[in-house]
Amino acid sequence: MNQTAPSRRLRWSFQPNNSVIKPGQIHGDLDERRASAAHVLPVGDSYYMYYWGTGKDGHHRICLAKSRMDQPSDWEALGSVIERQPEADYNCYGPSFPFVVPVEDGPWLMYFGAWGKKRDDGKLPNTTGLAFSDDEGLSFRYWSDRPVLALDRAWDREGTGSVCVLRDGKSFRMYYTSIGPYFRRPEGVQTGHGDFIPRIGIGYAVSQDGIHWTKPLDDLMVSPRDFDTEPYEYICSKPYVIQEDTGYRMWVNTFGTAYRVRSLTSPDGLHWRWQESGPDGDFGVGPPGAFDDHQRCYASVVKYGDEYRCWYTGNGFGATGIGYAVGRRE
Repeated sequence: MNQTAPSRRLRWSFQPNNSVIKPGQIHGDLDERRASAAHVLPVGDSYYMYYWGTGKDGHHRICLAKSRMDQPSDWEALGSVIERQPEADYNCYGPSFPFVVPVEDGPWLMYFGAWGKKRDDGKLPNTTGLAFSDDEGLSFRYWSDRPVLALDRAWDREGTGSVCVLRDGKSFRMYYTSIGPYFRRPEGVQTGHGDFIPRIGIGYAVSQDGIHWTKPLDDLMVSPRDFDTEPYEYICSKPYVIQEDTGYRMWVNTFGTAYRVRSLTSPDGLHWRWQESGPDGDFGVGPPGAFDDHQRCYASVVKYGDEYRCWYTGNGFGATGIGYAVGRRE
Protein backbone atom coordinates (compact mmCIF):
# COMPACT_ATOMS: atom_id res chain seq x y z
CA MET A 1 0.00 0.00 0.00
CA ASN A 2 1.16 3.52 -0.80
CA GLN A 3 2.08 5.03 2.58
CA THR A 4 0.28 8.34 2.07
CA ALA A 5 -3.01 9.31 3.64
CA PRO A 6 -5.99 10.19 1.42
CA SER A 7 -5.57 13.87 0.66
CA ARG A 8 -8.73 14.85 -1.21
CA ARG A 9 -11.63 16.11 0.85
CA LEU A 10 -15.16 14.91 0.24
CA ARG A 11 -18.12 17.08 -0.68
CA TRP A 12 -21.42 15.74 0.68
CA SER A 13 -24.87 16.17 -0.82
CA PHE A 14 -28.05 15.88 1.24
CA GLN A 15 -31.69 16.05 0.24
CA PRO A 16 -33.97 18.15 2.48
CA ASN A 17 -35.74 16.06 5.11
CA ASN A 18 -34.49 12.82 3.56
CA SER A 19 -34.96 10.44 6.47
CA VAL A 20 -34.91 7.00 4.84
CA ILE A 21 -35.93 5.07 7.95
CA LYS A 22 -38.13 6.83 10.50
CA PRO A 23 -38.88 5.34 13.93
CA GLY A 24 -41.79 2.92 13.59
CA GLN A 25 -41.83 3.23 9.79
CA ILE A 26 -40.85 -0.31 8.82
CA HIS A 27 -40.48 -2.17 12.12
CA GLY A 28 -43.50 -0.85 14.02
CA ASP A 29 -43.28 -1.28 17.78
CA LEU A 30 -39.71 -2.61 17.59
CA ASP A 31 -38.20 0.80 16.78
CA GLU A 32 -41.07 3.16 17.58
CA ARG A 33 -38.90 5.42 19.77
CA ARG A 34 -35.57 5.31 17.91
CA ALA A 35 -33.97 4.27 14.61
CA SER A 36 -30.27 5.08 14.92
CA ALA A 37 -26.61 4.24 14.39
CA ALA A 38 -26.79 2.16 11.23
CA HIS A 39 -24.07 -0.17 10.01
CA VAL A 40 -24.60 -0.90 6.30
CA LEU A 41 -22.94 -3.90 4.63
CA PRO A 42 -22.87 -4.94 0.97
CA VAL A 43 -24.15 -8.53 0.80
CA GLY A 44 -24.35 -9.91 -2.72
CA ASP A 45 -26.28 -7.37 -4.79
CA SER A 46 -28.01 -5.96 -1.70
CA TYR A 47 -27.30 -3.84 1.34
CA TYR A 48 -27.99 -5.06 4.87
CA MET A 49 -28.58 -2.31 7.40
CA TYR A 50 -28.17 -3.23 11.05
CA TYR A 51 -29.37 -0.45 13.32
CA TRP A 52 -30.19 0.46 16.90
CA GLY A 53 -33.92 0.32 17.48
CA THR A 54 -35.61 1.39 20.70
CA GLY A 55 -39.10 -0.02 20.90
CA LYS A 56 -42.41 0.95 22.36
CA ASP A 57 -41.38 -1.16 25.37
CA GLY A 58 -38.39 1.15 26.02
CA HIS A 59 -35.86 -1.62 25.38
CA HIS A 60 -33.02 -1.53 22.86
CA ARG A 61 -32.51 -4.11 20.12
CA ILE A 62 -30.74 -4.52 16.80
CA CYS A 63 -33.03 -4.37 13.77
CA LEU A 64 -32.18 -5.46 10.23
CA ALA A 65 -33.36 -3.94 6.96
CA LYS A 66 -32.49 -4.80 3.36
CA SER A 67 -32.30 -2.78 0.14
CA ARG A 68 -31.11 -3.24 -3.41
CA MET A 69 -27.82 -1.54 -4.21
CA ASP A 70 -29.49 0.50 -6.94
CA GLN A 71 -32.14 1.71 -4.46
CA PRO A 72 -30.15 2.64 -1.34
CA SER A 73 -33.01 4.65 0.17
CA ASP A 74 -35.72 1.98 -0.14
CA TRP A 75 -35.60 -0.45 2.79
CA GLU A 76 -37.47 -3.65 3.62
CA ALA A 77 -37.84 -4.78 7.23
CA LEU A 78 -36.29 -8.12 8.21
CA GLY A 79 -37.07 -7.85 11.91
CA SER A 80 -35.07 -7.86 15.13
CA VAL A 81 -31.89 -9.94 14.96
CA ILE A 82 -31.13 -9.81 18.69
CA GLU A 83 -32.90 -8.66 21.85
CA ARG A 84 -31.69 -7.65 25.31
CA GLN A 85 -30.26 -9.95 27.97
CA PRO A 86 -32.61 -9.21 30.90
CA GLU A 87 -30.59 -11.24 33.42
CA ALA A 88 -27.20 -9.80 32.42
CA ASP A 89 -26.30 -6.62 34.29
CA TYR A 90 -24.16 -5.32 31.44
CA ASN A 91 -26.90 -5.61 28.78
CA CYS A 92 -30.22 -5.72 30.62
CA TYR A 93 -31.61 -2.75 28.67
CA GLY A 94 -30.36 -4.12 25.37
CA PRO A 95 -27.83 -3.66 22.55
CA SER A 96 -27.14 -0.60 20.38
CA PHE A 97 -24.52 0.69 17.91
CA PRO A 98 -24.09 -2.57 15.91
CA PHE A 99 -21.02 -3.35 13.85
CA VAL A 100 -21.13 -6.63 11.90
CA VAL A 101 -18.10 -8.49 10.51
CA PRO A 102 -18.87 -11.22 7.93
CA VAL A 103 -16.59 -14.24 8.36
CA GLU A 104 -16.21 -16.88 5.64
CA ASP A 105 -14.74 -19.63 7.81
CA GLY A 106 -16.95 -19.27 10.87
CA PRO A 107 -19.87 -17.40 12.45
CA TRP A 108 -20.39 -13.75 11.57
CA LEU A 109 -19.52 -11.39 14.41
CA MET A 110 -21.56 -8.51 15.77
CA TYR A 111 -20.05 -6.03 18.20
CA PHE A 112 -22.47 -3.73 19.97
CA GLY A 113 -22.75 -1.09 22.64
CA ALA A 114 -24.52 -2.62 25.63
CA TRP A 115 -26.82 -0.67 27.96
CA GLY A 116 -26.53 -2.00 31.49
CA LYS A 117 -27.99 -1.28 34.88
CA LYS A 118 -28.15 2.40 35.72
CA ARG A 119 -25.22 3.46 37.84
CA ASP A 120 -25.71 5.09 41.22
CA ASP A 121 -23.05 7.69 40.37
CA GLY A 122 -24.89 8.81 37.23
CA LYS A 123 -22.10 7.77 34.86
CA LEU A 124 -22.77 6.10 31.51
CA PRO A 125 -23.66 2.38 31.90
CA ASN A 126 -22.03 1.29 28.63
CA THR A 127 -19.71 -1.55 27.65
CA THR A 128 -19.03 -3.48 24.43
CA GLY A 129 -20.54 -6.89 23.76
CA LEU A 130 -20.29 -9.62 21.13
CA ALA A 131 -22.77 -11.88 19.35
CA PHE A 132 -22.46 -14.62 16.72
CA SER A 133 -24.55 -15.40 13.63
CA ASP A 134 -24.75 -18.91 12.17
CA ASP A 135 -27.03 -17.90 9.26
CA GLU A 136 -24.97 -15.17 7.56
CA GLY A 137 -26.30 -12.26 9.53
CA LEU A 138 -30.04 -12.95 9.72
CA SER A 139 -30.06 -13.73 13.45
CA PHE A 140 -27.54 -13.60 16.29
CA ARG A 141 -26.82 -15.31 19.60
CA TYR A 142 -24.84 -13.84 22.48
CA TRP A 143 -21.26 -14.90 23.07
CA SER A 144 -21.46 -14.36 26.82
CA ASP A 145 -23.27 -12.63 29.67
CA ARG A 146 -20.32 -10.24 30.07
CA PRO A 147 -18.59 -7.65 27.89
CA VAL A 148 -16.01 -8.66 25.29
CA LEU A 149 -13.69 -5.72 26.09
CA ALA A 150 -12.11 -5.36 29.52
CA LEU A 151 -12.14 -1.99 31.27
CA ASP A 152 -8.45 -2.14 32.09
CA ARG A 153 -6.84 1.07 30.86
CA ALA A 154 -6.91 4.61 32.21
CA TRP A 155 -8.72 5.79 29.07
CA ASP A 156 -11.49 3.14 29.17
CA ARG A 157 -11.86 2.37 32.87
CA GLU A 158 -15.36 3.91 33.01
CA GLY A 159 -16.72 2.08 29.98
CA THR A 160 -16.59 1.38 26.26
CA GLY A 161 -19.17 1.55 23.50
CA SER A 162 -19.42 1.55 19.72
CA VAL A 163 -16.64 0.04 17.61
CA CYS A 164 -15.36 -0.37 14.07
CA VAL A 165 -13.53 -3.64 13.31
CA LEU A 166 -11.39 -4.30 10.23
CA ARG A 167 -10.06 -7.67 9.08
CA ASP A 168 -6.30 -7.66 8.49
CA GLY A 169 -5.56 -11.05 6.95
CA LYS A 170 -6.45 -13.52 9.69
CA SER A 171 -6.38 -10.92 12.46
CA PHE A 172 -8.72 -8.12 13.55
CA ARG A 173 -8.18 -4.42 14.27
CA MET A 174 -10.66 -2.64 16.51
CA TYR A 175 -11.24 1.10 16.89
CA TYR A 176 -13.48 1.62 19.88
CA THR A 177 -15.22 4.33 21.89
CA SER A 178 -13.40 4.67 25.22
CA ILE A 179 -14.99 6.28 28.26
CA GLY A 180 -12.27 7.60 30.54
CA PRO A 181 -12.24 9.67 33.71
CA TYR A 182 -14.97 12.17 34.52
CA PHE A 183 -13.98 15.71 35.44
CA ARG A 184 -15.51 19.04 36.34
CA ARG A 185 -16.66 21.19 33.45
CA PRO A 186 -14.12 23.93 32.70
CA GLU A 187 -15.31 27.39 33.65
CA GLY A 188 -17.30 29.08 30.91
CA VAL A 189 -17.76 25.90 28.86
CA GLN A 190 -21.21 24.71 27.81
CA THR A 191 -21.75 20.95 27.77
CA GLY A 192 -24.43 18.38 27.12
CA HIS A 193 -23.64 16.43 30.30
CA GLY A 194 -23.94 18.98 33.06
CA ASP A 195 -21.08 20.03 35.32
CA PHE A 196 -19.41 16.60 35.59
CA ILE A 197 -18.34 15.38 32.17
CA PRO A 198 -16.57 12.30 30.72
CA ARG A 199 -13.46 12.32 28.57
CA ILE A 200 -14.29 10.06 25.64
CA GLY A 201 -11.95 9.18 22.77
CA ILE A 202 -10.98 6.42 20.34
CA GLY A 203 -9.05 3.42 21.69
CA TYR A 204 -7.37 0.67 19.71
CA ALA A 205 -7.20 -3.11 20.18
CA VAL A 206 -6.06 -6.14 18.17
CA SER A 207 -7.12 -9.78 18.13
CA GLN A 208 -6.36 -13.06 16.39
CA ASP A 209 -9.87 -14.50 16.78
CA GLY A 210 -12.19 -11.50 17.18
CA ILE A 211 -12.95 -12.52 20.77
CA HIS A 212 -9.81 -12.02 22.85
CA TRP A 213 -8.37 -8.52 22.54
CA THR A 214 -5.13 -6.81 23.52
CA LYS A 215 -4.47 -3.07 23.60
CA PRO A 216 -1.00 -2.29 22.22
CA LEU A 217 -0.98 1.49 22.69
CA ASP A 218 -0.13 3.53 25.79
CA ASP A 219 -3.03 5.97 25.38
CA LEU A 220 -5.98 6.81 23.19
CA MET A 221 -5.43 6.55 19.45
CA VAL A 222 -7.53 9.70 18.87
CA SER A 223 -8.28 12.10 21.72
CA PRO A 224 -10.86 14.87 22.02
CA ARG A 225 -9.20 18.21 21.29
CA ASP A 226 -10.40 20.14 24.36
CA PHE A 227 -9.65 23.87 23.88
CA ASP A 228 -7.69 23.29 20.65
CA THR A 229 -10.92 23.57 18.67
CA GLU A 230 -14.18 25.51 18.87
CA PRO A 231 -16.49 24.70 20.54
CA TYR A 232 -14.72 22.99 23.44
CA GLU A 233 -14.52 19.26 22.66
CA TYR A 234 -14.57 16.55 25.33
CA ILE A 235 -16.02 13.66 23.31
CA CYS A 236 -14.70 11.96 20.16
CA SER A 237 -16.74 8.80 19.64
CA LYS A 238 -18.20 6.14 17.34
CA PRO A 239 -15.37 5.65 14.84
CA TYR A 240 -16.03 4.39 11.34
CA VAL A 241 -12.95 3.47 9.29
CA ILE A 242 -12.54 2.46 5.65
CA GLN A 243 -9.37 1.48 3.79
CA GLU A 244 -8.62 3.03 0.41
CA ASP A 245 -5.81 2.64 -2.11
CA THR A 246 -3.91 5.54 -0.55
CA GLY A 247 -4.58 4.84 3.12
CA TYR A 248 -7.48 5.12 5.54
CA ARG A 249 -10.34 7.48 6.35
CA MET A 250 -12.02 7.67 9.74
CA TRP A 251 -15.27 9.42 10.59
CA VAL A 252 -15.90 10.30 14.23
CA ASN A 253 -18.50 12.20 16.22
CA THR A 254 -17.30 15.09 18.35
CA PHE A 255 -19.32 16.77 21.03
CA GLY A 256 -19.39 20.21 22.52
CA THR A 257 -23.10 20.94 22.85
CA ALA A 258 -24.29 18.66 20.00
CA TYR A 259 -22.65 15.92 17.94
CA ARG A 260 -20.89 16.84 14.72
CA VAL A 261 -19.37 14.44 12.18
CA ARG A 262 -15.67 15.03 11.50
CA SER A 263 -13.01 13.04 9.67
CA LEU A 264 -9.35 12.07 9.86
CA THR A 265 -6.95 10.41 7.44
CA SER A 266 -4.05 8.04 7.95
CA PRO A 267 -1.41 6.25 5.84
CA ASP A 268 -1.44 3.13 8.02
CA GLY A 269 -4.59 3.09 10.17
CA LEU A 270 -2.50 3.97 13.23
CA HIS A 271 -1.39 7.59 12.90
CA TRP A 272 -4.22 10.00 12.22
CA ARG A 273 -4.52 13.58 11.03
CA TRP A 274 -7.65 15.70 11.47
CA GLN A 275 -9.27 17.13 8.35
CA GLU A 276 -10.15 20.79 8.70
CA SER A 277 -13.81 21.53 9.38
CA GLY A 278 -15.78 24.36 10.89
CA PRO A 279 -18.04 24.40 13.97
CA ASP A 280 -20.63 22.21 12.20
CA GLY A 281 -18.13 19.61 11.00
CA ASP A 282 -18.05 17.79 7.66
CA PHE A 283 -21.81 17.24 7.40
CA GLY A 284 -23.28 20.43 8.83
CA VAL A 285 -26.95 20.22 9.79
CA GLY A 286 -30.18 20.16 7.84
CA PRO A 287 -32.42 23.12 7.02
CA PRO A 288 -34.93 24.37 9.63
CA GLY A 289 -37.74 21.89 10.16
CA ALA A 290 -35.83 18.92 8.75
CA PHE A 291 -35.33 15.68 10.68
CA ASP A 292 -31.62 16.58 11.03
CA ASP A 293 -31.79 20.35 11.58
CA HIS A 294 -30.07 20.09 14.97
CA GLN A 295 -27.72 17.15 14.63
CA ARG A 296 -26.17 14.74 12.12
CA CYS A 297 -24.08 11.92 13.55
CA TYR A 298 -23.08 8.22 13.45
CA ALA A 299 -21.87 7.81 9.87
CA SER A 300 -21.70 4.43 8.11
CA VAL A 301 -19.94 4.71 4.74
CA VAL A 302 -19.76 2.31 1.77
CA LYS A 303 -17.76 2.97 -1.42
CA TYR A 304 -19.76 2.50 -4.64
CA GLY A 305 -17.76 3.43 -7.72
CA ASP A 306 -16.67 7.03 -7.17
CA GLU A 307 -19.38 7.60 -4.56
CA TYR A 308 -19.12 7.47 -0.79
CA ARG A 309 -22.59 6.34 0.24
CA CYS A 310 -23.38 7.30 3.81
CA TRP A 311 -26.21 6.54 6.22
CA TYR A 312 -26.34 8.77 9.29
CA THR A 313 -28.53 9.59 12.28
CA GLY A 314 -30.60 12.75 12.70
CA ASN A 315 -31.91 14.68 15.70
CA GLY A 316 -32.27 13.19 19.16
CA PHE A 317 -29.78 10.35 18.56
CA GLY A 318 -32.29 8.61 16.29
CA ALA A 319 -35.60 10.00 17.57
CA THR A 320 -36.19 11.32 14.04
CA GLY A 321 -34.53 8.48 12.14
CA ILE A 322 -31.72 7.66 9.71
CA GLY A 323 -30.78 9.70 6.63
CA TYR A 324 -28.74 9.19 3.47
CA ALA A 325 -26.02 11.27 1.83
CA VAL A 326 -23.55 10.88 -1.03
CA GLY A 327 -19.97 12.11 -0.90
CA ARG A 328 -17.60 12.72 -3.80
CA ARG A 329 -13.98 13.80 -3.87
CA GLU A 330 -13.47 17.48 -4.45
